[in-house]
Amino acid sequence: MNDCPGRLDPLDAEALASGEPPVVASDAAVHAASCPSCALQVRTAADFLREIQFAAPERGARENQPPAGVDLAARVVRIRPFSRRERRDVRLWAGPAAFAGVLFGAGLGTLAVPSLSAGDQAGITLAALASAAALARAAGRAVADVFSVSPDAWGALSDAFTRQSTWGFAALLLLAPAGLALRRVLARSPRRG
Repeated sequence: MNDCPGRLDPLDAEALASGEPPVVASDAAVHAASCPSCALQVRTAADFLREIQFAAPERGARENQPPAGVDLAARVVRIRPFSRRERRDVRLWAGPAAFAGVLFGAGLGTLAVPSLSAGDQAGITLAALASAAALARAAGRAVADVFSVSPDAWGALSDAFTRQSTWGFAALLLLAPAGLALRRVLARSPRRG
């Protein structure tokens, strides 16, 4: 196949693959239908989307189509979330968190320098508040993401316990001893006063 001189934008290929209207070029669907190279790009994007959507074997068996009313933005956010291992890996988040903390502390420390004029201190204070606002906004989004994922997580846990009734029954039986053990550990820990 020869490369097309008017190559299809990757966003348009993904939009066409998911059944949405093109984002960049309004005539992308017509072009993809007439150009074999671009049609292959759309098919590749559709195969990738199908592979990502139906990665879980039980979900692929139950559903052959994505849920109705799901917009392209929700699919794009869902394409590559952090894996469970990546979310829990401290090594992945320690560097960015430490850098943000050091940067924020350095900004606040700069405010204490007496040689700065009032206008300079006001500008630095505004910059420090802007970074604190960005941090608060990111924390709010993280909480919103946790709440948006939590119904699916509870549903998956419920499905697992339904299919494996032995595990579900064992988990219920172990709740009381685990609670008592936690209570004893907390009772023995030194209290700070």
